[in-house]
Amino acid sequence: MLYTVNMVKFLSWWERGLIAALCLSIAMLGIGRIEFLSTDVSMSGWSVSRTTFFFWLAFKLVVVARGGWPRTGLSQWKPLMPLFWFFAAVTVSLLPDFRQAGDYRYFFFGCVHTVMLVDLFSGRQQQRWLPVLLGLLPLVLVVRGLTHDPSVFNLSLMYRFGYPLDHPNTAGYLFAMSVPLGVYVATTQAGWRCALSAFSCASQTFALVLTFSRGAWLGWTAAMLYLTVSLGKWKYLATLATLALACVLLSPSIQDRLASVTRPGDDLSIQERLQRLTSSLQLGMDHPVLGVGYGRGRLRESLPPYFKGTLLEGSPVLHTHNVYVELFAETGLVGLLAFLWLLRHTLLSLCRSARRRDGPERYLGFALTASWIAAMVSGLGDIPFFHHETRIFFFTLIALAHMYAAPPIVK
Repeated sequence: MLYTVNMVKFLSWWERGLIAALCLSIAMLGIGRIEFLSTDVSMSGWSVSRTTFFFWLAFKLVVVARGGWPRTGLSQWKPLMPLFWFFAAVTVSLLPDFRQAGDYRYFFFGCVHTVMLVDLFSGRQQQRWLPVLLGLLPLVLVVRGLTHDPSVFNLSLMYRFGYPLDHPNTAGYLFAMSVPLGVYVATTQAGWRCALSAFSCASQTFALVLTFSRGAWLGWTAAMLYLTVSLGKWKYLATLATLALACVLLSPSIQDRLASVTRPGDDLSIQERLQRLTSSLQLGMDHPVLGVGYGRGRLRESLPPYFKGTLLEGSPVLHTHNVYVELFAETGLVGLLAFLWLLRHTLLSLCRSARRRDGPERYLGFALTASWIAAMVSGLGDIPFFHHETRIFFFTLIALAHMYAAPPIVK
């Protein structure tokens, strides 16, 4: 009897440890990678989530051994079916062998990140802190980036904001998804919490402008327009838009970056991206069902013949800078349609659930929807699954959307 009681306590503390680890993982998205003594030893949201998975898996195996399959709670995951189908489509695209499957490993851990969050946070009070962490803590990223390289204040394309993330586009994508959640916190809190939230949103918007990421700018604009119309909080959009406009007016480089969208023939990077998109579309048309296999490795193998006679002939293949074309080329119509189903299912679930709520809960639904819109629109200019921070943020949004739309589970 004593053994049973001690085992129950042990499992309870084990579960609490997993919850704390995932909270740390999400908090690290807004803090950035922390290096210890050297660049060889570091901690990030991605590394914490990946490590937590193995402890979570061991925890589930112990639960199964003690109480059988029903005790795991896995039967509660049916609403995640669109994610499971998308995962299955990506997996099948790599058959019959898994060569060049490095990106698949990252994708796998992204999907299980969603599963862990839904399993451990559904019906718990701790889940209410997750949007707060996602919306406020990226202020730390802004501070770290600006203090690390003050030259970004030059508002020049030569000095794009990126540090401590791996690329300016990564930073822009993350800020575009984070700002709507920061606005949610600002609208539902008072006093210093509201002031801190507003400051975080303004700082992230400023840093987002400095990333010079056109896709992130577009995603942020779409998200904020939706959020403003749904919440009716015009002062937030007006304030943030004024800040962004001031940066545009003060910087000829930002003006040129914006104008390049209307003059693609004068921008070499846009020409190269259009060529990659065209070649990738042709590759997808030649392999329309399952594509050539998920990941940049398969794309590097398959695309070079399509570059012959173009301005990209002999250039290294990176990726297409468009998640939809990328998935079509790599996973075919099966993978692309599964992904679009996931996007649509998540969007509709959030919208329907938000309309049924009142007060702060309603605002949360609108903010999550706006962040999801930012992810979908920014995907026109980059790939969320190829960067650690945006990958974890993207799959965290899926989990939050599921928990928001689903009825609470009593643990």
